[in-house]
Amino acid sequence: MADQRPPHGQGGPLPAPTAEQQALLPSVREEWVGYGLAVGPADRPAAEAGVQDVYLGAGRQPPEHVVWLGSPMAGGIGADIRAGRLPLVTRRAWQTLPEPTGEAIVQQVPQDAPETDLIMLDPLPPELGDLERDPRWAALLGRLDREVTAAVETGLAKAVGAAVDQVAATWQDAQRLPEVAALPRLGAFRPRMPGRLAQLDFLARCGVWEPDRHSRGLLRVGRAAGEWWPMRNSVILTERPTELHHDAEGRLHHPSGPAVRYPDGWCLWAWHGVTMPREIVEDDVSIRRAVSLRNSEQRRCAVELLAGRAGWRQVVGQAGWPQVGRELPDPGNPGQALSLWCVEELYDDHLHLLLMTNGTLERDGTRREFGELVPGWIRDPVQAAAWQIGLTPGRYRETARRT
Repeated sequence: MADQRPPHGQGGPLPAPTAEQQALLPSVREEWVGYGLAVGPADRPAAEAGVQDVYLGAGRQPPEHVVWLGSPMAGGIGADIRAGRLPLVTRRAWQTLPEPTGEAIVQQVPQDAPETDLIMLDPLPPELGDLERDPRWAALLGRLDREVTAAVETGLAKAVGAAVDQVAATWQDAQRLPEVAALPRLGAFRPRMPGRLAQLDFLARCGVWEPDRHSRGLLRVGRAAGEWWPMRNSVILTERPTELHHDAEGRLHHPSGPAVRYPDGWCLWAWHGVTMPREIVEDDVSIRRAVSLRNSEQRRCAVELLAGRAGWRQVVGQAGWPQVGRELPDPGNPGQALSLWCVEELYDDHLHLLLMTNGTLERDGTRREFGELVPGWIRDPVQAAAWQIGLTPGRYRETARRT
């Protein structure tokens, strides 16, 4: 494709994107979503070469210390150690990793002359600001950023970032060691900016701008490694997952094991995008343990998971939730029954749970049970069944249906 002059004052405004340039958007989007959700060993030589370009392109000397760690959790801990905050790394953080991994982090990360800041990175240089303000290009760039960022956050980064940041030292920890707390925390989760990198790659492929050395380095690291922490004289790079599982909507999900696993043993468990305690996913826990979870999203997901294993009626029986009204025959599914249960304890809201049974047999000869939430003002099971398919109770009673 013929080069076009950059949009910062040399030759006037950039022409509108051509059909050929717009056609590049889907492939660039899928490629950078793939990099953001990549599984398998990092390309360490490529990543380290990219780091060299990032520093040299920014007018800095390359870092003396290049440290590879096995997960974002290890990377966050390593960055705080490099900042001189080893005494403030919490027990909660260490406990997320196998003991040998924790020992290896302390051995690998230099603790001399602590670093106190991170290098700020921006893959799109200031001279491209005019292009981002041009509505013809801004719409394409904005869409690319949103779609790549949303897919990577949903599929991995949001859960990983929350897990890393949730085990950081609190103000109580800082009070215990004020001299260490005065040092800046460098170990907060640093997303890889996949949407911004995708924008840069798109512009390069369109021929509207040639990335400089700094930007080329960022692209190379983004393609080759996981999260990373660049400091003045050190850089911490991390491996990508060895396993990554999603549901049909691209959310972190695995019904019986870790949804994401890293090579150093750090894992996260998730149910349709909600991170869960390991025991809820992998162990045979009681419904009372599931309901005792303090996080409302985790409570909901734990009950859904247990209901999928044991059936809704067993879950309701073990939970001890109060029944609302009487069990009634299901007019839409002759021979089956409807019942309503108060689940305020589960959802922190005035909701009822409608239990129904499928009208047709499954292949194994059983009937599938369903649990559907309905507003708490509904106190009649038949009215609840009618409400959840948009009918009045009278119309529902006249409807013969099979679900």
